[in-house]
Amino acid sequence: MARLVFFTIHSTTPWWQYLASRMEFADAVVMSDLRDDGDYSLVDDFYRFVDRGDAASVALARFGEEGCADVILRCRVLRSIDRDLALRMIGGMTQAIEQAFDKLDPHLIMTFTIDRYVMDVMERTARRRGIDFLEMTTSIIPDQVMLMRRGRPAWLREPSSEDIDAAVGQLCTEDFAPSYVRGAKRFSRARFWRIFGYYAVRGAFFNVWRFLKRDRYNCHYLDALKRLRHKVRVRDAAALKLLDHDWDKRLADLPRERRVFLGLQLFPEASMDYWLRPPGMLAHDDVLVRYCEVLGRAGYRIFVKDHPLQFGFRQRELFERLSKLPFVTLVPYDVPANLLIGKCGVSVTFTGTIGLQAALAGLCSVATEPYYATEQHFVHIRDVGEIDALAERLARWRLPDDLATMRREVVRHLAAISVEGDYFGWRDFDPTNAAARASVEPLARSLNAHLPRFLKSCKNAA
Repeated sequence: MARLVFFTIHSTTPWWQYLASRMEFADAVVMSDLRDDGDYSLVDDFYRFVDRGDAASVALARFGEEGCADVILRCRVLRSIDRDLALRMIGGMTQAIEQAFDKLDPHLIMTFTIDRYVMDVMERTARRRGIDFLEMTTSIIPDQVMLMRRGRPAWLREPSSEDIDAAVGQLCTEDFAPSYVRGAKRFSRARFWRIFGYYAVRGAFFNVWRFLKRDRYNCHYLDALKRLRHKVRVRDAAALKLLDHDWDKRLADLPRERRVFLGLQLFPEASMDYWLRPPGMLAHDDVLVRYCEVLGRAGYRIFVKDHPLQFGFRQRELFERLSKLPFVTLVPYDVPANLLIGKCGVSVTFTGTIGLQAALAGLCSVATEPYYATEQHFVHIRDVGEIDALAERLARWRLPDDLATMRREVVRHLAAISVEGDYFGWRDFDPTNAAARASVEPLARSLNAHLPRFLKSCKNAA
């Protein structure tokens, strides 16, 4: 029988194991990089290879200098540690994964879309062996999931007209917001300090826990440490003072078509920004400032609003750089994104869902390799060098003659890469709870229906 490997992450293993039990087309195994977790753990092999002395050389042999530099650049943990240790971790994990593949002989691998070098190394190793590596993430269509390959969508089905109509009806309401941000509504200074305090304690806990678990280089534990470069510090509370609570008064300065909504994303991204192909686009803050400088000089005013889930995690340096630009307004966290979409004529983002919402509302949506973007309905910026000509491209852009038709074409693409399933069912999943088990069934049906086509050929895989 075909072998399917699910790669789990912290706190999701019971959910993955129950999902594995519902697979009908393959023998499913849950693999983990946590000690004593899942059906197969990489931990002991990882440290055996890391401590052997040649792990860095193995990393360079497998991926080359350029490949290793790319893995380090994309992973927020590896960027913050000594390069030699990062190479050792890459080499140790690569060998542990290779040994796991030798033992398990997978015909398909699936995990979440998340920014970790472990997934990156696993995908590269699987690709060399001709094994498909799929990342599952939530779709902006409610109660649906998508499958990706290094951030690029995998086509799953031809949606019916009824599917498209239903999705258009959900996505084009004035108050629509993705499910993962609907609860983020309180942004007081007191909440900032509660978040800061919680994650300071959490970081201290994991700094001890990683040694107690004999897993000192685990990516999940390291990512919690407050000393990493991307972590918020006490002085970053000053960023809140830079927000303009009179932002709406700036709207009258320019007509709607000259107002730009720049919606920030989670950074470091636990998102598909991890997989952006051009390395230059990964210099997130520099790219944002360049967008603002180019558009500001061309006569636009840019309204910058942070992602609601980034509250309490944004370092002040970006806001300080943007606040010095006279054509930039920093909008408070509690202003709804839909309000800004309604007030602006242009949207700029990387892969964020704001870009989709803006396009469906008739704005000129500038984006970089997002899963939802059709070629003809978005302004694509695929490399940093293309930003300098953006103003000229905006001047040539015209609102679609038939917005309803355009919406259906964009949503058709999104529906074709989305299928039924509860992505967040892993939260507090209890396999003894009948309701929790029932919540997994739609996703199990979808995976049983669509995953077989991605199997690496084997004698018994149909």
